[in-house]
Amino acid sequence: MAAASSSDIQPLGGFILSAWDEAGPRAWGWTGATDASIHELASADYLRQLVSNPNLKILLARHGNRIVGFAASRRVDARRIELAGIIVSEGETGMGIGTALMNASLDSALAGGFEEMIVKTETFNTRAIGFYESKGFKRVGNETEEVEGKSVSLVLLKRKLRNKGPWRG
Repeated sequence: MAAASSSDIQPLGGFILSAWDEAGPRAWGWTGATDASIHELASADYLRQLVSNPNLKILLARHGNRIVGFAASRRVDARRIELAGIIVSEGETGMGIGTALMNASLDSALAGGFEEMIVKTETFNTRAIGFYESKGFKRVGNETEEVEGKSVSLVLLKRKLRNKGPWRG
């Protein structure tokens, strides 16, 4: 895993479009997204802003030179970081890429001095909830957010990063 840099902007944009084409708007993790919002997210200008944002970290998983997944985390405050999401190409799921991205995100957060990581996912996304819980996250509540003009019900999960026991799942 490596942090995305400006040289990754074009291939990352291509990966996002390809992952969206594979998964489609009904896929878990893409709730509220539209073709237009995904094309904006995959644009060079938007990705350049993300990659250069000091409060955001994008980690890339590659198979050879091809991006097969990414994880994005953003600083919430001095002690908390939010895992904004992990996306793995549908054709690459079940191969440990999501776990590797999670572990790299946890390592990065710990190295950054953060004490807690939070993540939000759709209440119906049992696959993601189970994944996060298997990595030591605990449900702490529900909330509703507006995404592209739609109300989305989310589960909020959190995980302490500084403890005496093993923290990786």
